[in-house]
Amino acid sequence: MGITGADAQQGVDVRTDEARQFSTDFDRLTDVTERANRLLKTDDGGDITYGDILANPDDIVLNFRWAKAQLGRGDVRGASATLERILVLDPDLAPVRLYYAIVLYRLDSLDEARAQFDRLRGMNVSPEVAADIDRYISAIERRRKRLRQAITLTLGSQIDSNRNAAASDKEQLVTGTLTQITSSSDKPTNDIAYIGALRYDLSYDLGYQEGHELFASMTGYASDQVQLDSLDLGSFSVDAGARIRGGYWVLTPSINQTAQSLSKEKYLTSRTGRLRLDWNPRPFFNLNGDISYSDERYQNTSESSALRLHSGQRYGTRLGGNYTWTPNNRTTVNLFAGEKDAARNYYSYDSLSGELIHAYLFGGGSYISGSIRHGIDRYRDPDFLVTGNSPQHRTDRSTRTRLTYGAPLSQLLPSDLFGDSKAADQVYSFLAPINWSITGEYLNTKSNIPNYEYHNARAQFYLTRRWEF
Repeated sequence: MGITGADAQQGVDVRTDEARQFSTDFDRLTDVTERANRLLKTDDGGDITYGDILANPDDIVLNFRWAKAQLGRGDVRGASATLERILVLDPDLAPVRLYYAIVLYRLDSLDEARAQFDRLRGMNVSPEVAADIDRYISAIERRRKRLRQAITLTLGSQIDSNRNAAASDKEQLVTGTLTQITSSSDKPTNDIAYIGALRYDLSYDLGYQEGHELFASMTGYASDQVQLDSLDLGSFSVDAGARIRGGYWVLTPSINQTAQSLSKEKYLTSRTGRLRLDWNPRPFFNLNGDISYSDERYQNTSESSALRLHSGQRYGTRLGGNYTWTPNNRTTVNLFAGEKDAARNYYSYDSLSGELIHAYLFGGGSYISGSIRHGIDRYRDPDFLVTGNSPQHRTDRSTRTRLTYGAPLSQLLPSDLFGDSKAADQVYSFLAPINWSITGEYLNTKSNIPNYEYHNARAQFYLTRRWEF
């Protein structure tokens, strides 16, 4: 038997947004992980001024601390000049040359960085530093390739307190009449899901000095519920686009094709065009924004015979900014506005939301990231199957808070855990880069119609491994 219109809308809205949100969360998690892995360990250098350097220009220790302080403020080019001056005074300082090589790498001066790493190879360095040098040289060789590829695999699990997004109240509106909720399937149900995602990325450098490139990716995602099989979620998407770079800006036009399924039944196909602009007025400050258009086509399933009524166009715009307080701290603010035009106006709505994110990198690859997002959805027309003769328009207000901690397995596994054989080294080399993360999330949706008011607490655990070639 098909489910009611209200239940169908609740289910399709929540599941569609969930699959879309996973892709966004996936990109953010990858970004913060990469930044954590390349974080430079520096002292604060807070008590040093440029006047101190002018007074003691040949003090190597003072200059080295000043370079670290410059890195702490995000002044990578200034740190490069300071480190180069130190090496003129004493070219045999391996720690300073290592910092200099890494700074050149961050500035994309790959040939100069490679020359510094090659020179370090001939100096007396520890085995750990030698291993770091080899990793950077491998990374330089990958970045020199015009065609770069990567595969990212994520496996994990999550538990939800209200997986079916059931109404919080014990009553719901049916044709304007409050009715007691008696069916167990309409009450909040907790459940565990096993999750897997596989993503393939490629980019091609067009050979211009500015670094223009083409890119494409394919992402497959699946969530298998232990109890609520009707909520098994699947998604496959393909993205393609270009990055056009200027001096301080990057323009990124892209297209996306996505297909989603519920309980192994395809229910949505969407096509999206997006145009994004990033502007970097300062090394520590980024402004960005995008506009998007989506054509969403729903088809009915055995669970609902009304999904086609959700088909239509979605328009969106976003304005955001990133401020890097120090290499360890970055704050992100996003403002969203959009509208959905569906086949039936009681499924059409206008939305407005804001989001605040902060990430702190501890060094050694570990990090913590927290976010809060609040939004309002206002529907165009009343749904008379729900409100009866009342002209009440649905308005939802939702708040989503998240906290994530992650780190590479290398922080937990001793390097000699599997012995000192070649096979043991291979096992450790495979496991060490795997990033593990744990996330707590709470979603609270308030609505002027009780059918759509619900909340859900979620805990997630993921293991992620990335291969670049």
